[in-house]
Amino acid sequence: MWQRLLAWLNRLPINDPVDRRNAVFLQLFLAYQGCRTPLIKIYLLTSEWDYMTSSFFDKTVVSKELSIAVDLGTDVAITMAAWFGFYLIRIGKFRPAVTQFLATQLISGLFAYAAFGYKVTPGDTLLLISLALGGLMLGRRALWTIYVSILVICATGMTTDYLHDPGQHASFFAAYNGLLFRVFSYALVTIILDRSIGALREALAESNMHRQQLQHEMLERERAQEQLLHAQKMEAIGQLAQGIAHDFNNVLGIVLGFARERHRLDEPGAELGADALALGQALLGVEMAGRRADAINRKLLNFSRRDMTQVEVFDAVEATLDLKPMLRQLFPAAVRLHFHVPDRPFWISFDRSQFELAILNIASNARDAMLHDGTFKVAIAADGPHAIELTLSDNGIGMSEEMRLRIFEPFFTTKPVGSGTGVGLTVVDNLVHNANGSIEVESEPGKGTIFRIHLPTVSARARSGQHEDVALAMHGIER
Repeated sequence: MWQRLLAWLNRLPINDPVDRRNAVFLQLFLAYQGCRTPLIKIYLLTSEWDYMTSSFFDKTVVSKELSIAVDLGTDVAITMAAWFGFYLIRIGKFRPAVTQFLATQLISGLFAYAAFGYKVTPGDTLLLISLALGGLMLGRRALWTIYVSILVICATGMTTDYLHDPGQHASFFAAYNGLLFRVFSYALVTIILDRSIGALREALAESNMHRQQLQHEMLERERAQEQLLHAQKMEAIGQLAQGIAHDFNNVLGIVLGFARERHRLDEPGAELGADALALGQALLGVEMAGRRADAINRKLLNFSRRDMTQVEVFDAVEATLDLKPMLRQLFPAAVRLHFHVPDRPFWISFDRSQFELAILNIASNARDAMLHDGTFKVAIAADGPHAIELTLSDNGIGMSEEMRLRIFEPFFTTKPVGSGTGVGLTVVDNLVHNANGSIEVESEPGKGTIFRIHLPTVSARARSGQHEDVALAMHGIER
């Protein structure tokens, strides 16, 4: 039974961890206050009415009727505030529940002291409960606000006593002699509560901070493990692709070897019939296709080498045009490739294999975005006197603004499971920024995507200096 009650008291729509911990106790406290006050009053009215009249109401500074009205009114107000606060907590409004209950208690105390006077109803217990409850549930500001309110309540009661019988005091200020004691005694209690509550909240905040740090470390560890597994998978795929490329290269060597036998048809004395000429044309086509496949395969082998980053100065136009065979193989036959490059070279300082990787990664995303057919454009143009702009565009499905802002995030992908890892464009972004460049993306749903890569060019002096270093290195001479 008790466990079921606690479970019900804990089922609250409260997010703050401190308020949630205090909510169970406060519900029990408010329920106790909501029952205790009317039960005690009913008992006193039925059994101790004569004693109450002679010992309390006859000593108040106002009439007996007004004293009874104030006493019953404040009790009803506190009872209603207790049950209303219980209801507010059940719907998740913890702080409003505490605030309205404490405000009702303090206002009721102010009315009681103003009606009865300070000497008749000192009421230390009620005031101390309000002080402790406000500090524990609402914090330091509420604690010191209640402290000042208590001093105002006590001063109000003392003022009532003085106005009722001024002759009891030697002067107006003598009526407030007890207030100085209340100032220091309640200040001491308030300071103790302030320090204790502050220490508890600081300890809880520190505990929450450590918990969040632990969660962050666990998340980072899981992410690092995921990246490690992905790197291992990519390494295995790279090794597999390299092995396949070597085997395919051997097969191409055999095909090209047989295709070269067509040169016998050109030797003196060879019989050139119609079939022989047709066979020669066929072998010529085989040789041309084989050489094209061999060029692609060699490019793949060079691309898959596990070399350290080697920054070099090369012509971006030439490097881009050299990728045309690989790009042609990457896209379906229905996709059209357009290259718009200048006739003059643009020299950049980059790792050439990484430059090619960036273009291939963007082209791979364009292929998936264009589905069956479309157009992929590659353009290079000057971007001021010391930079170039490499533009890679497609007319695929495009992206929303939300997707565009997240495409460079690691492992973010909109492709189905098994169709993408979400690291290709992250790699592109890192490579471009490592080369002191920048990358911009323009895209709209249904209107395709444009990648604009800005890279600094290399001056003629820097280019000639690098060529001199290479020449000296070939002769074993250091600069």
